[in-house]
Amino acid sequence: MRSHEERVAETKRRIAKMEREDRLRHNTITMASAVAACLALLIGASLAMPGIAANIQTGDHSDFETAASIFHSGAALGYIVIGLLAFLLGVCVTVLCFRLRQMSREDGQDRENEDVHGAD
Repeated sequence: MRSHEERVAETKRRIAKMEREDRLRHNTITMASAVAACLALLIGASLAMPGIAANIQTGDHSDFETAASIFHSGAALGYIVIGLLAFLLGVCVTVLCFRLRQMSREDGQDRENEDVHGAD
């Protein structure tokens, strides 16, 4: 038969385990949603890119011998779209890496808490 302290310690351990499982399930759903959103964004942009590239008109740059000639005749749209896509991809990767790091820290803290509660 267990003592009162052993029952309390076991209850705390079970509560910590259930909370950890709930957090893990929530984090998994969040990560899957973020990955799906990133993929949808990239696929949507890649499907829209041929239409955008077809609308870009190439002009004769013989009159313009400067670096800004790439923006003549509406060619700037392609550069703007590519810049925005690169920025969005960087943001998505940064957010995913941050979430992975946060999940790793939480798992480490959960293991420490489980060791403490298990020793009670």
